[in-house]
Amino acid sequence: MLYQWGASEAATGVNAEMLTMLLVIAALGAWVIVLLVRVRQRGLALRRLERERDRLFHFSLDLLAVLGQDGKILRCNAAFPRVLGYTERMLQGKSLIDLVHHDDLAETMSALRRLSSGEAVEFVARMHGITGEYRWLSWHINPVNDEDACYAIAHDITRAKQTEQALQAEMAFRRAMEESLVTGLRAIDLQGRIIYVNPAFCRLVGFTEEELLGCGPPFPYWPEESLETCWESLRMTLAGRFPPEGFDMRIRRKDGERLDVRFYLSPLIDGEGRHTGWMAAVTDVTEARRVRAALEAAQRRFAAVLEGLDAAVFVADWESDEILFANRAFKRIYGFDAVGQRAAALGVPRPLTLGQDGEPIDEETLPRELFDGEVQHPESGRWYHVHEQLTRWVDGRIVRMAIATDITVHQHLRALELQRQAQLQQTARLITMGEMASTLAHELNQPLAAIANYCRGGMSRLEQGRLDEAAARAVLEKAATQAERAGSILNRIRDFVRKSEPRRESVPLAEIVEGAVEIMTPEAKRHNVRLLVELPEVLPPVRADQILIEQVLVNLIRNGIEAMARTRPAARQIRVQAARQDERHVAVAVIDRGRGLSPEEREQIFTSFFTTKPDGLGMGLKICRSIVEFHEGRLMVEDNPQGGTVFRFTLPLEE
Repeated sequence: MLYQWGASEAATGVNAEMLTMLLVIAALGAWVIVLLVRVRQRGLALRRLERERDRLFHFSLDLLAVLGQDGKILRCNAAFPRVLGYTERMLQGKSLIDLVHHDDLAETMSALRRLSSGEAVEFVARMHGITGEYRWLSWHINPVNDEDACYAIAHDITRAKQTEQALQAEMAFRRAMEESLVTGLRAIDLQGRIIYVNPAFCRLVGFTEEELLGCGPPFPYWPEESLETCWESLRMTLAGRFPPEGFDMRIRRKDGERLDVRFYLSPLIDGEGRHTGWMAAVTDVTEARRVRAALEAAQRRFAAVLEGLDAAVFVADWESDEILFANRAFKRIYGFDAVGQRAAALGVPRPLTLGQDGEPIDEETLPRELFDGEVQHPESGRWYHVHEQLTRWVDGRIVRMAIATDITVHQHLRALELQRQAQLQQTARLITMGEMASTLAHELNQPLAAIANYCRGGMSRLEQGRLDEAAARAVLEKAATQAERAGSILNRIRDFVRKSEPRRESVPLAEIVEGAVEIMTPEAKRHNVRLLVELPEVLPPVRADQILIEQVLVNLIRNGIEAMARTRPAARQIRVQAARQDERHVAVAVIDRGRGLSPEEREQIFTSFFTTKPDGLGMGLKICRSIVEFHEGRLMVEDNPQGGTVFRFTLPLEE
């Protein structure tokens, strides 16, 4: 019984141990299951984290990369193709050194050396993209020693760098402007302390920027003798009561020199719109004041000179015709209230040579002459020489400026001179005719004798009964021809000697030459001189007084005949030539083969009462020159290369 009880008790103990073991195994199994579930959950979470990491890695706007310890790219995100244009495959195995701008290479290599020693680095470098352009990247690289790799992140700061460079350029430009300004700039705060000065202001006052910044009144550039004025100017500035056109003030340089300056003030407003002070632009007007004082003194002297002139001077606006200035002589003629009135209302005519029919005035041609001539005053009858031109007035307006000189006395003297010249011309013609009287008597004797012979021959044949109608007609025609010849000679001489007023008209030059040669032919024959006329077939008419020009030619031919008194007879000849000189003038030359003129004689040949002839008056060539100049021509003398003298004068063509 005891044995059974013991056996039964032993069996019960074994069952309990078995049950305990089963319970332990079951618990361990459950724990393993829980661990497996948790491991699975953690694996799933880890894979989810890895996917999130990859998503963050690839979709990050920043450039992310995994680098080796040597700086080579092992992996990079999608921002690299977007920023630099390279794909991950193109960048794998490349070092950052391969992408860096050569100017940033030293800084990048230094950072990579520090990275290889396990130090986190930060640096900024330019990386060239696939298109060749460079982008600014800010790198942050951290090494992970247990993974033998480095994690890098780069921010694209190209736009920020460009903005920074633009700001630096703007600051450099502003600094250069401040350095180059000749106008001084000074800023004060609301209490009157200097908060800014530019280099030009420092140069102006002679103090440095350090000596001026922070200074309050009285400022070191205020002169002792003008402190009260300077204080008043400062109070006016701080109160905002300064004039918009600025104000003048005297300052003292550091070396003691005094300067006159002009201040132009404006409020100083900050970026938030608050009034923080006053900005002043300061310019040196010392030289300008000196020049202005000199100009004012010169103007006073000039006005005194103009007021003292006998000539009348006035200035009138070209558009409105208002008289802007008139001197005392002008006011004596037109009234002392002339300034401010219209010139036309005072009887001063407006030149019509410019600005007609709204024609614009070319300002580049100013000053430009409007009129230069003689004018008679309609009321007083006095004569004035008026010179008027178009120019620019001191205020920029276009004006007409005129100077009128009283030439009434000169006009009277000129009239007397013309009267004496006319008398001398008449006397010269009479003297010429007196000297030619014997030659003319001989010349007239021939046609008169021929007429007498024809008449006696006709009467003899009539008495003999041999004078038929045909023979009588022939005798009468020959006698009439000789009578016309004598009458022509007498008419020519009468016209030549007759006193008349000069009358310029269109006349053929050949006709003038022919008349003069016809008059001088008898005397030329008496002295065995050949007269040769060399005129072109076509020659325009001239505008001249025929009798006066004939007188010139007669005088010159006669002088040539007398100059060849000692020339051998075979060489005695006078050539009368004419040719067109230019579009407006014709030149006439009388060429002889006489003894010529010495240099001393050529200098005085046109002087009154100078003569090379023992019985001459010395007025012939003087009168000839006056006649030619009356015709707006010139009378000149020169040597004949073949021996003798050439007298040449010009005449205007008929327009």
